[in-house]
Amino acid sequence: MSRVATKGALGLKPEKRKAGPRTRLRSKSKKRAAYEASPAGQADLGYMGRVKQLPCAACGGPPPSDAHHCKCKPPFGAHCYKVLPIGGKSHPEDTIPLCKLCHQDGPLSFHGHRKAWVERFGPDYGFIPSTRAAVAAMLGEIDF
Repeated sequence: MSRVATKGALGLKPEKRKAGPRTRLRSKSKKRAAYEASPAGQADLGYMGRVKQLPCAACGGPPPSDAHHCKCKPPFGAHCYKVLPIGGKSHPEDTIPLCKLCHQDGPLSFHGHRKAWVERFGPDYGFIPSTRAAVAAMLGEIDF
């Protein structure tokens, strides 16, 4: 059998492929961009911005925090969700502040080890009422 030498093996420069013009991928869908530009979308983004200014709901770490969209499913009956999360993200008013370690990066983070996180802190929707109260206090709507 004979071996066929490639250009790279002979020390020659490989030919550059001619590529057509590249198009950038949209970072947001048109529907998402229109929603975020609407008054309701601006209000939701403002709410999540205030949630990020709160300390971590799980460990009490200092702000800034991530606005975590709650994902745990409550038992049938009463719940504190504005809209139950079905499949995707929960409503922006159903977010809680979590530090990076409790949210994504830590050894027991919610997105890394959900079961262990829930065993340690309880379901994430349990923090929604206190988060809403803290945001309302931040806006001066209620006084503690």
